This record gives sequence, C-alpha cells and structure tokens, in this order.
Amino acid sequence: MDAEERDILKGIRRREIPLLLKIYPIFRHYIKDRESAKKDGEKSWSHLRERNGRKAVETFIELGPTFIKLGQILSARPDLLPKEYLKSFERLQDDVPPAPFEKVKPIIERNIGRIEDVFEEFNTNAISGASLGQVYRAKYRGVEVAVKVNRPDVEFIIKRDLVVIERLLKLAEGRIENFLYLSLRNVINDFKVRIFDEIDYRKEAENARRIMQNTSGRERVIVPEVFREVSGKEVMVSRFYRGIKVTDVVALRKSGIDLKDLAFRVDLLFMRMLLRDDIFHADPHPGNISVLEDGTIVLYDFGMVGSLDEKTRFNLLSLYDGLVRRDPEAIIDALLALNALSPAANRGIIRRSIEVAMMNFYGRSPDELEIRELLEIANDVIFEFPFRLPRSLVLYMRMSSLLEGICQTLDPDFKFIKVLRTLLYTEGLLDELYRKQLEEFVRKAIDSVQRGLDVLPLLKRKLESETEEPPRKRDRSVPLSIFLGFVLLSAVFVYTRFPLLSLTVILIDIASFGYIVVRRR
Repeated sequence: MDAEERDILKGIRRREIPLLLKIYPIFRHYIKDRESAKKDGEKSWSHLRERNGRKAVETFIELGPTFIKLGQILSARPDLLPKEYLKSFERLQDDVPPAPFEKVKPIIERNIGRIEDVFEEFNTNAISGASLGQVYRAKYRGVEVAVKVNRPDVEFIIKRDLVVIERLLKLAEGRIENFLYLSLRNVINDFKVRIFDEIDYRKEAENARRIMQNTSGRERVIVPEVFREVSGKEVMVSRFYRGIKVTDVVALRKSGIDLKDLAFRVDLLFMRMLLRDDIFHADPHPGNISVLEDGTIVLYDFGMVGSLDEKTRFNLLSLYDGLVRRDPEAIIDALLALNALSPAANRGIIRRSIEVAMMNFYGRSPDELEIRELLEIANDVIFEFPFRLPRSLVLYMRMSSLLEGICQTLDPDFKFIKVLRTLLYTEGLLDELYRKQLEEFVRKAIDSVQRGLDVLPLLKRKLESETEEPPRKRDRSVPLSIFLGFVLLSAVFVYTRFPLLSLTVILIDIASFGYIVVRRR
C-alpha cells in the first residue's frame, strides 16, 4: 500500500461517519418522496417534496466538489428524482470561492514550470472558481490567456468521497427496491469515469479541438485556442476573450446586440452540435458562454461533452417527431428504441399515461409548446415505468434544460420547437428521418417476405405428403389473404407520409407475391 492509498483510507475513516450523518436523513426523505410522487401522479406538486429537494441541494453544496458534480448529473435524471427535486437540482451551480493562490501555485509549476519563466504577466487573483478548478488571467507570448488549474487535492478528495459513496450505497442494498438500487449503482459507475475525465485537462483540450474543427466556418462562434505546449493534466492555458456573459441582458443591449437573434443562434449552435456533429458541449450554463461586442459567441469549459451515434440520433429525431405530432405510439416506439423504457413495461398503460399528459396541451399548437413541456411527457412516463437511461441521453437532457433557460432569458417569447422545426426542414433532418423510417419499414417488409420464403419448402413438402386435394385449395387462399392484407397495410402506412411512394410499395408487394406463386409452382 503506497502513501496515497494510506492517506485515502485515513480520509475515509474521518469522512465516513460525518458524511453518513448528513446523507442518511436526505436519502430517507428522498425514498419516501419518490414513493409518494409515484402515488400522487404527474399532476400533483408537493411543497414538502420541494422543501426536501432544496435541503438536499444545500447538503450537496456543503459536502464539496464531488457532491456538487454528482448533483449536476442527478439534475438530468427524471427517472430517479421527483420533479420537485429536479427543480432544485437544476439550480445547482458550479460556483465556489477559489482556493488561495499559494495552494494553487505548486500545481501550476509541477505541470508547466516556474510561472515567471512561462508567462510575461500573471494575475494571482482568480477570475472564477468552480468545484473542480479555478481560472486566472495571464499573458503568454504577448497574448492574453486564461489559465485553468485544478483545485488543490481535488483528485484525492474525489477518490475518497467515491469510496464513501459506494460504501453508503452498499448499505442501501436490500433496503430499497432492486430497480432503484441498480439505477443508482449505474449512475455512480458512470460518474466515476466522467468526473476523472473532467479533471484531466488533456482530454478537455482534445474536446475543444474537435468542437473547434466542427464549428469552424459554420457558425459565428469562437472556441478558444489551447496552447498545448504549456498545458498538462492539471493545467490548461487557452486564449482569453473579453466577452459579455450570455445572460447579462443589460450589457448585451448596451452593445446593440439583437437578443432574439442571439437566442436563436445560441440554440442553433448547440442543436447542430447535437444533431450533426460527432461531439456536443453538454454543459451550456451561463458561465460557459459569452458574447463579443460584434455578436460572436464564445464557448468555454469542454470537460463535460457527449456524443450520439447515428442510431441514437435517429431515434431522438423520431421522439421529437412523435412529440410534435402528439403520437403516443411513435413516442413509445422512440423511447423503447432509445432504451429509455424497458420492453417489459406495459405498453397500454404507458400509452394512456402519455395521452393523459398530452391533455394538458389541448388546444395549443406544437409551435406554442416548450421543449421542457414536451420532455415532461417523456419524463413522467420514464419516472413511472421501468426504464434504462443511456449516458448520452442524460447529457442531452441536461444540455436541453440549460439551453432553454438561457434562450428564454434572452428572449421571453423564445420557442424551442419553432427553432427545432426550422432546423429540421432547413438542415434536411426531417427528410433524412422519414427516409430512414421508410428504409427501416422496407427492410422489415423484406425480412418478413424472406422468412415466408424460407417456410415455403417445408410447406411444399407438407402439401406433397397429403393425398387429399382440399388442403391444397385451402392453402392457396392463405397466402392470398395475407398478401392482400399486407398490401392494404403497406399502402395505408406509406400513403400517410409518402403519398408518391405508396404505388411503389404496392408494386413491391405484387412482385413479392408473384415470386411466391412461381416458387410454389
């Protein structure tokens, strides 16, 4: 056992009991509140649960960086937290007073060398402080830079707290429902990977490079250049830009910036990253976005990022399409495809729950709805029924929530769905979605035909073994009835979305039927 491990064990012994005394009451109230929220249904709002949610957030802040970051992840988990808790956890900001410079200086120098040898100027007063790091201004080779540094002992603190958290979770095993225990276990396992990524600035520098490459020439956006020769695991030096905080409405107006246009561009920037690129910025809180006087957007902090593979992106678009069209069956199909619902869940009950949630929006067009309202439909279903929420969707939901808050601060009349619909049509994503849906439909149809053809040799041998004629006559009517039904269903399905393609599908069906008849002869 090395010195670090011994120190962690000592820290655990000192930390475990005080932490347990603080967390246990919060956890006990949470379990009760979760059960009561399920019984009360999605329409109810409990001020007691809201108060308990606020207390939980206050406790997480008091417990330090590990719990602040964990709380931010939980703020995007409608499957785990009642909506009263979500409201409180969404406000959990990563704003912590910076540590004294004398404790930070050794971290800088062991990563990049003596400060006076590297920088021409260095301001020892931090310009911002967060739970995991803090930022200073300096001058490097004549350029103003921001120097981001890990907080003192942050890696030790995280390792110590994670061990304690896992021990406490182990105590809960068998005392809470198995589904909830496994969900919390998955959250902690994923969190263990993610939080260490965030304190490794080499990974953040690579994330910044990829996002810069993707957005270059496409948006009025700046991703600050990282000076890798003077950056390391615990320190990152990047170009500094004097911008206005994206939610500082007064200063933005004084600069003559069109706030409605800015809201649209901010939303478009992040949605393009999500739906077009191989990586998206998953933490767009106001401190990570600023605006130059000419309206150019500047992005910061690329520690929390996500990515959607092609299949997940397609299923997410299908969910959007179903929500906008208010189609419960399409919503359920998309949630199942996203692995956000367990196949074991009762489809009929889920459909009724979605229909009830949608009744709240009766008389309003989809364009008048907010993404938060639409996602609440999905959230209510996810909270009530067995599900599995992939990491990429957790990050996406956090991004969407933060993004909508910023855009509505800039433009109170901002409607996310209008922007989304514009994006879908302008970028061709809607056509791409329907094309893939048609491809999937045709693929399944061909698979069905192929399975039918595979059965024919067996059926042929069976018929040939029969000496009586009537079974042959009866058998001929079966494929015909199936065929006619398949044609009708195909025509109706395709005509509802692709009128020009309905004839093509029918012709495919006829050809398939002809092929079956020829094979039988």
